[in-house]
Amino acid sequence: MREACIFLLVIAVMFSFGCGEKAEKPEEVKPFVPPSDGKIRAEQKDAYIKASTALEEAMGKYSLKIKDFVEKHKVNPDLSQMSDTAFMNSHPVIKKAWDELNEEWNIMQNEAYKIADITEEEFNWIGGALTDSINTVIQKEVEKALSPITEKE
Repeated sequence: MREACIFLLVIAVMFSFGCGEKAEKPEEVKPFVPPSDGKIRAEQKDAYIKASTALEEAMGKYSLKIKDFVEKHKVNPDLSQMSDTAFMNSHPVIKKAWDELNEEWNIMQNEAYKIADITEEEFNWIGGALTDSINTVIQKEVEKALSPITEKE
């Protein structure tokens, strides 16, 4: 369970790191309403696993793009300069490339959710609900299904 929680935390950090504005969605999506009993349904579990797998693949591709970005623009590998307003204002080419890279991530992330037929809001709710004791059985199934992903780390 500890590994699954760590994996979920890593995914949450990856999504929040470096994200610019979200890409515009071409269609209106109904807001997600969690089940009143707080239980994750089987189809939600399956969609979560599918999205997690697609997101893991996207993160692998994105990390290569980040590596290329660092090498091309000669910025710190920790990317701390990307949150430095003075640095970004004095390097418009880097800022533009960074913004484009973040937009690319947003597209990749949205595609992963689309593949799994799940919204980001529902995905995030499931991730949080997996820690609730009423979802222990589902949590173990998710952990087992995603164990090849966590073993790569």
